[in-house]
Amino acid sequence: MTQPTAIENNAAVTKNGKRADTRLSLILAAERIFSEEGISNTSLRRITQAAGQRNESAIHYHFGSREGVVQAILDLRTTPINAARIALVEEMRAAAGGAPLGSRDIARLLVIPLANYLRSSAGKSHYLRFLSMLWIDRPIWRKFEGRTQDAGLRMMREALIEAKPHIPAVVMRQRFAMAMQMGSSILARMERLAFDRSETYDWYKTEAQIADLIDSIAAVFDASLSPETVRALRQCGEL
Repeated sequence: MTQPTAIENNAAVTKNGKRADTRLSLILAAERIFSEEGISNTSLRRITQAAGQRNESAIHYHFGSREGVVQAILDLRTTPINAARIALVEEMRAAAGGAPLGSRDIARLLVIPLANYLRSSAGKSHYLRFLSMLWIDRPIWRKFEGRTQDAGLRMMREALIEAKPHIPAVVMRQRFAMAMQMGSSILARMERLAFDRSETYDWYKTEAQIADLIDSIAAVFDASLSPETVRALRQCGEL
């Protein structure tokens, strides 16, 4: 069999490099467009144009579908964030020595990995806004719910249920969902302001807002059940 020449090898490397560059440019364009215009409502052609690609079938070639584009964004951004969150859960569990985690610990687990991403991106990303849009678009969200990227969140939700045995699990799952929505929306707003204001953005104020966000989520977790909620839970058979 004839072996490929050095020129052919270099050509293959160049071709693969261009393919990877094209794929990344499409991912970043999709992340930006989805964050601004929504996910289900955005045409794939709009993403192709935003990425500067003349070939209108580029999305289908690289990702296969709209869901494939969303998965690629999650692979790029959410996968490392999930890994960081799992590491934090394990670290806090070890420090607790077998005792349940506190509400503020769990709130920190929810917020800190995303806040760290906000800091590291210096306001030049659209990921947090994309994540907020994904949460709103429930038909799309459900297609990705429960996948590998959610492992850290599932660990946190179970830790929250364990920490609140006196409150029905259905209530704590709902509170966890509310906390996710609140956290993603507020951090997305911070990302928007950091992006728009650039050099004039007040990062010191952001740190205070992040700390208060953690406090607020912990308060949601700690809220007692009102008589009205107890009655409603009994009526629907959850208590």
